[in-house]
Amino acid sequence: MNKKLILSVALLMSCLLHVSGQGFVVHQKDGSLAIFSSSQVEGITMVSEEEAYVLGTWYLGCKKNGSDETHYDGTEYMAFAGPELVWGGKGGAPDTYSLKFYPKGEYFVAKNVKKSSDIIRWYITRHTDKLLVLKDGETYRYFYPTPKEAANAQIEKDPPSHKETDNINTILRYASGKTKSTVTPMGKHFENRHQTTDEDRTWLMDPANEPNKVADLALWRKKTVKLYPYGDPVPADCNQHTIGNCCAIAVLASFAYLYPDFIKHIITDNGDGTYTVAMFDPQGNPVSVCVSSKILCDSSGNIGQVTGKNNVVTWATILEKALMKWETRYQVDGVEGIGTEHVAPLFTGDGESFAFSPNSLYTSELKLAIEWSLAEGNITIGGFNVPGLQCGTLTTVTGHAFTFMLASTEDAIFNMRNPWGNGDKGEDGQLLIPDERTIVQTIDARIVNPGAAAPFLREDLKPYTPPRYIRKSTDLGVSQRLLNRMKTHPNSTELW
Repeated sequence: MNKKLILSVALLMSCLLHVSGQGFVVHQKDGSLAIFSSSQVEGITMVSEEEAYVLGTWYLGCKKNGSDETHYDGTEYMAFAGPELVWGGKGGAPDTYSLKFYPKGEYFVAKNVKKSSDIIRWYITRHTDKLLVLKDGETYRYFYPTPKEAANAQIEKDPPSHKETDNINTILRYASGKTKSTVTPMGKHFENRHQTTDEDRTWLMDPANEPNKVADLALWRKKTVKLYPYGDPVPADCNQHTIGNCCAIAVLASFAYLYPDFIKHIITDNGDGTYTVAMFDPQGNPVSVCVSSKILCDSSGNIGQVTGKNNVVTWATILEKALMKWETRYQVDGVEGIGTEHVAPLFTGDGESFAFSPNSLYTSELKLAIEWSLAEGNITIGGFNVPGLQCGTLTTVTGHAFTFMLASTEDAIFNMRNPWGNGDKGEDGQLLIPDERTIVQTIDARIVNPGAAAPFLREDLKPYTPPRYIRKSTDLGVSQRLLNRMKTHPNSTELW
């Protein structure tokens, strides 16, 4: 340690002695302050540059050896303090090592203070503010700055095998799951389905004919309908509660984001508590579905269908009920678990779609694909294959569908709205997806043609700003039924 550092130590120790019973303040380079009470501090250690290639406490999240991965719960940690290393959280007392870094922080040698034969030589293969990767032989350990980040950490996978590109036409070649049909404009899924009869049209147009009940909901209760609480349809009108149809709600939110005037175009308020919705049958022919203002509820009268904020019955509730009635008659999918590309064409008449699977594109390519898709007016829905990843103030959920939207901050590459409409800070379910490969590699996307909605695409599409609303204690939120299913079916491919 040079004279300048020794002098700094002396001055700091002198200050500490003079503030006994008080404390001292550390002014950090980012402008923040760290304030310590003298009762919390045993001493101060200054370190020279060659001793400080790694500093602070890092928590173990993953270990990888070849193709084998081990994930940890975030309790195991390494605390680097200049010439000393403490390795703890493994059970039992922490181990203390003397520590020395070698040329330009390429690797370090740690020697157990109590067991001199316990010597570790670890290479530092990656070191950023958010990730520390250490290599010991053929084993890599991934450390993170907080226990939570460590517990939820994912190892970055090998990148796609193709050469990264910014040409959207090239990117589109990497799509999969194409659903275009030569039989029906509704897509392959609707081929050879029931053909509409006059009896079907009569049944669908009678508002007294209610859909089949789903999700253990018991009652049809008449409710007050306020089609457009904020003047025009907005995604905030779409909040999932009890029915496991997240793709359907995500599609409705996408309609509101891209095509609010289309929603108004396909719903007719009959003025008598009934609503007629313009839809399409499996062959792509127009069909009208009329529904009453009776909403599916549980045995206590609580609404189980999608609603707007504060449990308001909106256009989204009406469209969901029309979908339920359509399914009751045609029996193609059922309501729970229905897929994105099977929902959108019921209203747009176009089921042509394609998908990008997780890690099939580079981050820049997926960002470009989503921005292109939204600009084209495509219904763009996606999900995650890893839960608990932090994206802004909210976290990822698996077995679930989200609506893609343009990025609302410079820190995000795009937003993905959870149809739960959750969040305590007015997020309305929006996850801000960061430019972090370990998160982006978990995302899939399904892109569906807009069909009949196309002429209604809003001009100058912008990031979504949720309307202001006041949460109430009576707001339903997502049901425990759906939350329980997330826990019991974490790897399910059926989206709820």
